[in-house]
Amino acid sequence: MLRQCWHLRPTAQLRRFIDRYWGWEGDSPLPPRLPPGIGSECIFHYGSPYLLDGKESPRAVLLCLRTRAIAIEANGAFGFVAVRFRGGSLRHFCAPSLSHLHDQAWPAQAVWEDDAERLSDQLAQAAGPAVRAAVLDQFFLARLGKHEDRSGHGLDSLLDKLYYAPGTSIDALAGHSGWTRRHFQRKFTDTYGLGPKQFARIARLGHTMRMLALSPALPAPDAALRMGYFDQSHFIHETRALTGCTPQAIVSGLREKSHFYNPPSRPIA
Repeated sequence: MLRQCWHLRPTAQLRRFIDRYWGWEGDSPLPPRLPPGIGSECIFHYGSPYLLDGKESPRAVLLCLRTRAIAIEANGAFGFVAVRFRGGSLRHFCAPSLSHLHDQAWPAQAVWEDDAERLSDQLAQAAGPAVRAAVLDQFFLARLGKHEDRSGHGLDSLLDKLYYAPGTSIDALAGHSGWTRRHFQRKFTDTYGLGPKQFARIARLGHTMRMLALSPALPAPDAALRMGYFDQSHFIHETRALTGCTPQAIVSGLREKSHFYNPPSRPIA
């Protein structure tokens, strides 16, 4: 089966919460590990599900990797549709607190119950990417209408600012919020399940790995310095702390195999 990869934007009302829908069909070499990030990914398999940490993935799986990488392997010819949620945005589509979902591969039923199984069936039967995107729009618009955290939009804007400029100081963000530093940190942690400093660490690593995946000729130390690491030792330490692997292991996996990175929607500071 030939590889087919696609990605589409959601309907306008969803774009502040969902970065893109995307899909992949056929045989293709996967990177050995998925590194952590600040967003969430929900993958609906209609082909052979991945092996995640050596175990078959649920048919619909939710990934919110924060402090560890997860091993991934193909388990036959695969086909899937994925939803890439922006950082902190998954909460606008479901009722439960999400911090317990971090760093695990959870069945989507843990969040959307039997509706997740019905959605999986619809996506498997849909004829092509455009129809699948329309099915996802309908599903997530309905959940947004029920669960949107309107009072938290201001905090989402500060999270967005920190994501695209992970070197922004916590004091500056607190100043923008109008809260004290302590209250801002507590509010941020309560809302997103991790503090702003940890969020910035994960965002910086994710931006660096994307840069290295999309620019194969770029030396890793150059990318690290560009993204605000003090030196190569700092980059190595942070990569080990957040993934359990060396930068070389992660980067070689991204460059020698297929990867899931797309260009960012706007420039990174």
